[in-house]
Formats: sequence, C-alpha cells, structure tokens
Amino acid sequence: MHTWSRLLKINLALWGHVAWLMLVRLRLPTPPVPPPQRLPRVLEELGTTFVKLGQGLSLHRELLPDDYVAQLQRLQDHVEPFAPALSRQEVERSFGNPVEALFASFEAEPFAAGSVAQVHRAQMADGRPVVVKVRRPGIRRMVEEDVRILRWFLRSVLWLVPAAQRLRPFELVDELSRNLHKEIDFREEALNMQRFQEVFRSSGEIYVPAVVDRMYTEWVIVQEMSMGQRIDDPAFRSSGPRLASCLVEAYLKQFFQAGVFHGDPHPGNLFVLPDGRICLHDFGLIGFLDRGTRLNLVAFMLAFAQQDADWLLDAFLDLGMIAGSIDRAELRLGLAEVIQDYARKPLRDWSFGEAFLRVGRLG
Repeated sequence: MHTWSRLLKINLALWGHVAWLMLVRLRLPTPPVPPPQRLPRVLEELGTTFVKLGQGLSLHRELLPDDYVAQLQRLQDHVEPFAPALSRQEVERSFGNPVEALFASFEAEPFAAGSVAQVHRAQMADGRPVVVKVRRPGIRRMVEEDVRILRWFLRSVLWLVPAAQRLRPFELVDELSRNLHKEIDFREEALNMQRFQEVFRSSGEIYVPAVVDRMYTEWVIVQEMSMGQRIDDPAFRSSGPRLASCLVEAYLKQFFQAGVFHGDPHPGNLFVLPDGRICLHDFGLIGFLDRGTRLNLVAFMLAFAQQDADWLLDAFLDLGMIAGSIDRAELRLGLAEVIQDYARKPLRDWSFGEAFLRVGRLG
C-alpha cells in the first residue's frame, strides 16, 4: 500500500506541475509564481530523492536556463529529526557496545538534521569533541522506491513527448541513483574523507576533519568536530577575495592534480575556522576525473585561450559532452561566435566557466 500511495503522490505532484506549466504557456490564469520558483517547491514537498534530483539538475547548467539553475541551487533539506532513541539504538547496533562505553558523553538531542542523516555532539574518552552522524531509518528503501517511480513517470513523459529523449533523462536518473546510494553509505563517506585528507594534508588553507579511530559503518560515522562559521556569514565579507582565491586554488588542485573533487560545495558544507582555514564538510558526493579527461579539459582551456575554434571543437568532442550525431560545421560556427564574443572583452572579463557553459549548451 505504501508504494501505491507514494506513486500517487509523486505522479499528482509532477503531472500537476506539468499541467500548471501548460497553463502558463497558454497565458491562462494561474497563481503569480514564476515557473523557476515553483519547481523547487514541488521537489521539496516530495522529499529526499527529489531534493537531491533538483540539486543534481542544478549542476547540469547545459540543460537548464540560468533562472532555473539559480532556484534549484537554493534547495535545502527541510526535515524534522527522528527520535533520539533510534539514533542511540543504531549507534549501539553499529559498534556493538553501549553508548556509555563508546563515548564519555553523548548528546541525545541532535543539533542538525537532514533528509539523509542527523548529527549528535559527543566526546571521546580522551576528551576529543566529535560529531556522530546517524543515517535516517528507512532511507535506502525510500530512495529505491522513489527512483523506480521516477522511471515510470519518465517513461510516460517520453511516450507523450518523444523529443525529450535528447535530454537523456534516464542517464540523469542513473546518476541520481548512483550518487544517492553512495551518499547514504557512510563507509563511502569515510573513504572519501581519507582521500581528501591526503590531498590537503600539507595545505595551510584547506582543512578536512578526520574520521575517528575507524569508527564508521554503513549507518553511522564519527568524525572530529571542527568549530567554525558558514562561509557565507556576513562577518567574512572583507575576507571574500581571499576565501574565493583559496577555493579556486583548492578546486584546481582537485581537478588537475588529484583527479577527485568535492561534488557538493554549497555554503552549508564550507566553514571558516577561527584560524582562517576553510573546512570542507559532507563527503557523501564526490566526483572523479581520469587522466584522459583532465588532459582533454586542459586542451579545452588552452584552445579557448588561443581562440582556436577548430582545436576547441576537437577538445570539446574529446570530452564526450555530446552523444549521438552532430553537425560539425554548425557546432564550429557556434564555437566561433563564443570566441568572437570573448575577443571583444578585456582579459579581466573572461570567464572560463561561463564559456564552458555556453559551449556545453551548443550541444
């Protein structure tokens, strides 16, 4: 019964949104809410899987207009914490000991809760302050059920609108499913944290908290507590240029040296420590770039800097950004237009990220 109830709720919400969009297109009376603002509200009402879907779509700027991307990037998990007794039960089950034997102190009430987990403060026997992250009960079953329902919905959409196939919707759902299954397995997150600790071990600008004494399972992870303030706190306005420079350098290091990058760098996952370092949080979602992709990305950047449309086209195709057949001559004309636009700008106004987005949308 739960599956059918969930199926009905999701279909009513999504098809209701499609119908509302049609009314907007036909200029018929509708509530005065811009479509880019309404979509995130619909996704939030549907819960974890769809919030993560929206957050994932916000990374595919080649598919969506900028106003949709901006609204989807603001999606946050608004979820009530679950019962403290369930957290305690899961911690004891995961580590095979009573909470009192594991920690000198453990706060039963969580200080933060999201759609995937909630977090408790605790203290180790040696006095170290730590945070204990406990997975929300039933989250795996809910994700699998929602992904299955989402596939049913997409099949019906493609039956009505076959042209939507060019957006490769099932690839997006596959990506969502892979990322969510990694994010809800804290063994993956512990491994990711260890990777990033190696990457930034000698950094004076970036800090990655450590997993405590290998205390992690699929359901629970214990990590060092890092005290700081969100990077978007107004108190850091004067430090903005320095913090931005640190983040850019950190991502260049991740992309081109380490080949692994933090996949969810929103302000809630970036804290500034009292000593000025940026602390990265939440390593449930990371990305990888193999050596070939890194070399192709460098080639794309060099071709753009050299304003060479043919080289830029070859580098773009080597990155595998386009599936299926293409009109090479038409794509080259589009690239030449992008290059000409930047040729008219002073160098300080060049943006590789913006250029990459424009080129991606040509495909």
